[in-house]
Amino acid sequence: MARPLRIQTPDLVRHVMSRGNARMAIFLDDADYRRFLRILADVADGFDLECWNYCLMPNHYHATIRPRRPNLSEAIRRLNGVYAQWWNRRHGSVGHVFQGRFKAQVVAHDDYLLTLSRYVVMNPVRAGLVKDAAAWPWSSYRAMAGLATMPAFLKPSGTLSLFGQGPDTLLREQFASFISNAVEDLAAIEQFRSDQRVLK
Repeated sequence: MARPLRIQTPDLVRHVMSRGNARMAIFLDDADYRRFLRILADVADGFDLECWNYCLMPNHYHATIRPRRPNLSEAIRRLNGVYAQWWNRRHGSVGHVFQGRFKAQVVAHDDYLLTLSRYVVMNPVRAGLVKDAAAWPWSSYRAMAGLATMPAFLKPSGTLSLFGQGPDTLLREQFASFISNAVEDLAAIEQFRSDQRVLK
């Protein structure tokens, strides 16, 4: 049976996720994490993507991405392909680094976007790697909360605008409070983990 075509419509926000082949670790040390983020920055710039948030985990990554052109599939193939080639060279490996197709769910409702902003950066807490999101250096949380320098490729306005109007400092505080204090929406988490193509 043919695989369904990707939804390539620009300006739709996507939850993008890609996992290591057979759930293997794709980030073995700080150098791996840093290289992936450099490639993500290049791809975001070259393909005109807005990256609203991200989280790199040892064997997968999540990102909230709004492509400004109908090129998401090409962009993520580039991201995963360039990283995989570099990773194989660095670690003396061959073959697939990523498992199958990446996930790209269209997120068509602000309530889901708000919950997704929390779901993405809380991954390392949920996995028991750290006790709070601020302790994980490989997500957008620290920059969004004003605790670290904002990477040039990260576009905070998309996420912060979900908290209304106001000065950036206030919106960052509201973001951090929401991440720390919101009750887990288990139904939404199941949606993010599903193969559903459009969340609305």
